[in-house]
Amino acid sequence: MTGWEQAVAVIRYIRTERSIRRLQQRTEDVECKLILTEEAVISSERDFALSKVWDMSARPAASRCWFLYLHTDEGVFAFRTEESPDGFISSYREIRN
Repeated sequence: MTGWEQAVAVIRYIRTERSIRRLQQRTEDVECKLILTEEAVISSERDFALSKVWDMSARPAASRCWFLYLHTDEGVFAFRTEESPDGFISSYREIRN
């Protein structure tokens, strides 16, 4: 399921991929989307059922960077974003209430 059909909110986030080639470490930033639906939060790596998401929070990390934290029953998952996550978090809280 892509989630696009049922998206309530979408935010772009940056995932850093690391690889080693010829004894050199390479890092590459990949842009992904975090999708909020009525039933789940969907990232490029996994889906989080909304019933298992306890809360969301955010903290500024640098001049143009935020960390969006997804608090779940499996732990806290961090997503680095270059846009303010306030609207995404507000949409989540509206669904949960």
